[in-house]
Amino acid sequence: MAQKIYKTQTPALRKTAVISSCDCLVGFLSGERVSKSDIDYEVKRISDIQPKFKEYGLLNGEPLSPKQIVDNRRGYLSRFAYCPYCGEKLNWKQVLSNCL
Repeated sequence: MAQKIYKTQTPALRKTAVISSCDCLVGFLSGERVSKSDIDYEVKRISDIQPKFKEYGLLNGEPLSPKQIVDNRRGYLSRFAYCPYCGEKLNWKQVLSNCL
């Protein structure tokens, strides 16, 4: 006769702690990766160079303010909801308050 073998059940998987040292990737701005620590630098760099583009005829319309650049509806900054590296949900109010 065949003997019944019962497997011991593994305990429920627990969520691993979010990596606190991760410099979360928040999205892409003008084709460049933007993380939490350098979003203010990238936005300032783009807003500072736009008047030069306008001067040389490379920019149609008026230069944008930093607030307009990070506005999700305009499409300059593609935003992630979660960090692709650590899975942390991004708090956009906190991220944007650091760069405006």
